Amino acid sequence: MTSVEMSLARLEEALKRAVARRLVAVNVAQEVVIPRKVRKAERSAKAVVQPWNVGEVHAFVRAVEDDRLYGPLLLSLMGLRPAEICGMRWADLGRAALAVSNTRTLMGNRTVVEKDTKSLAAERQLPLPDLVREALTCFRAMQVAEKTRG
Repeated sequence: MTSVEMSLARLEEALKRAVARRLVAVNVAQEVVIPRKVRKAERSAKAVVQPWNVGEVHAFVRAVEDDRLYGPLLLSLMGLRPAEICGMRWADLGRAALAVSNTRTLMGNRTVVEKDTKSLAAERQLPLPDLVREALTCFRAMQVAEKTRG
């Protein structure tokens, strides 16, 4: 969904609530329609982003291997959304697989919002490569050490 459509949907929902609370008389956003021609033009104007090739993936892994977030960054290479990575719990991590079932986002730099995945299809089990499992195990040990220090 485009950002224009998302913004319109949020505005429409906010005005719907305002009407229910009698703050406004009419939901004017209800009648707004984004012309199909505009939606199609926007989709066709988007640049096609090519996935990384093997060399680029290797370069990325080498560039981040000393980073504190090495394990979570490797999860991004497995196709997890940022909110899914932030929503991971250690209990989701098995010996050979990883369960994706939760998301976590930050709203307004203060409030953490935790919820189910974006869709039912996003709830999934993924095989866990040894490299990623080992990196996450090191990350967990680092977290424990940081918590005990302070």
